[in-house]
Amino acid sequence: MQYGNLTVLGEAGTNRHQKRLWRLRCVCGTETIKVASSVKIGRTTSCGCAVRKGGNTHHGNRYHPLYSTWCNMKARCDNPQTPSYKNYGGRGITYDPAWSEFPAFLHDVGEPPFEGASLDRIDNNGNYCVENVRWADRVTQRRNSRQIYPVEINGETKLLTDWCKVYGITIGGVHRRLEKGEDIVSAITRPKAARFL
Repeated sequence: MQYGNLTVLGEAGTNRHQKRLWRLRCVCGTETIKVASSVKIGRTTSCGCAVRKGGNTHHGNRYHPLYSTWCNMKARCDNPQTPSYKNYGGRGITYDPAWSEFPAFLHDVGEPPFEGASLDRIDNNGNYCVENVRWADRVTQRRNSRQIYPVEINGETKLLTDWCKVYGITIGGVHRRLEKGEDIVSAITRPKAARFL
């Protein structure tokens, strides 16, 4: 079956809204995963590489340096078969609907301002949108990602952000304790009045 510039290759499960996903091939050669209903009604007509200029459709954005960044962002949010889905779409993280198409994404995030910059969410519990993304170096991004890694306490595993809510401590407070040599469990659970020995 073909819809616009997309040829259906097969099923790809469902997204977090239980909408059926299709694996597709665009006329530009890119394989992608899209919501089946959006493809059927013509809302989605390409992998995102189509840019309309003067009435002509041009492909080739898949060669843009940020194209894979965009594809990976969408896969983490939409595709349960993606290994990192559990930390993104599985937690309810999504992206601005306008960013379903690559040109809109590129327009909003712009080109990386320095070599080695990577796209980072400011609030790791927030969505991918223009208000919540920034270009960051790897050190900043790695420090920011520490908020969502899993921690086991008394046989129970939660994300660091969730443990902080349970014990009433901020992420910054935990990181300050870690920098002083505390182990992660103590850094999270130690009451403020108790001294670290």
